[in-house]
Amino acid sequence: MSYGSGSSNWGGSGYSNCVQQCMASYGAPAMVTASATYAASATASAMAGTGTTHTIVVAPSQGVLRMVPFAVNASAGDTLYWVWGANNHTVTKSSELSPCNKTTDGTAFASGTQNASFTFTEMVNDTNPVFYYCGTPGHCPKGMFGVINPPNVENNAATSVASMMPAMMANSSTLSAMYAASNISSNPMAATWGDSMDMSTMPDWSQSLMAENVLYTRSFIAANPSIMAADGTLNMGAANGQFMVPQDVSQLNSAGSSSSAASSSSSPSGSAAAAGGAAASASGASSASPSATGSTSGARANVASGALLGVAAIAATFLSL
Repeated sequence: MSYGSGSSNWGGSGYSNCVQQCMASYGAPAMVTASATYAASATASAMAGTGTTHTIVVAPSQGVLRMVPFAVNASAGDTLYWVWGANNHTVTKSSELSPCNKTTDGTAFASGTQNASFTFTEMVNDTNPVFYYCGTPGHCPKGMFGVINPPNVENNAATSVASMMPAMMANSSTLSAMYAASNISSNPMAATWGDSMDMSTMPDWSQSLMAENVLYTRSFIAANPSIMAADGTLNMGAANGQFMVPQDVSQLNSAGSSSSAASSSSSPSGSAAAAGGAAASASGASSASPSATGSTSGARANVASGALLGVAAIAATFLSL
């Protein structure tokens, strides 16, 4: 089996041994899918920007601690539209240097702890990278964070996701299990999503979590191919609010080293400050450098949607390499 564009072959003994050990410990990786419905678009009063609206699902189902998609490329004037798919989560601004802690530069946005069908919007003022996370204790160290306008490099650069992922997978039963269960081998566009993202300035403990998030988004794309356009951009609205939600097999390794390292290196804040109604604009600009943080966010609004999330398990598919 080949990874990504096919330039890297996965026949090496390191990867095979890793997968075999994972399957011996946890059984053959499974893809459990579910049908999820949510409010597919924000109301006119919620939209702060004048450009494209980018939908991000906060935990697509209960127990799946992911922001989907993990990364979004947005232009000034665009609107970020988060919609909750499960209960007890926040959207809180952090930084690349410290992804699991609320930024202290005075530009932070925070939704407060919210439940399924809640929505939250932010207007994009520039294209500087912005990191955010779920402030519910324990969620971010398990990988529940995301990025707007992630730093990018050439795919063949040493610090790109494309270059670093093979070695990371060969040394991580969690990542190899996620790949085995992802069903991306038959979807080249899903298999290469996020290849150019730069991991160089991410804290060491968070790089494996970033890789998990990339793999989960790829799995989500493979399960919902209609959300990816021909040019590789994602449009969550293309699914009309109905998704197949892949199982996050990283939960099998919930006591693994990634969580331990994250907890010891950078613990998330206990809770996020609640934001009621439309909040005031935040100014400032974020830098790709870890020495400076800022915000691409301006006007923001909270909208409680009338639609409810419904999740019903419909199938289990067993995959193996």
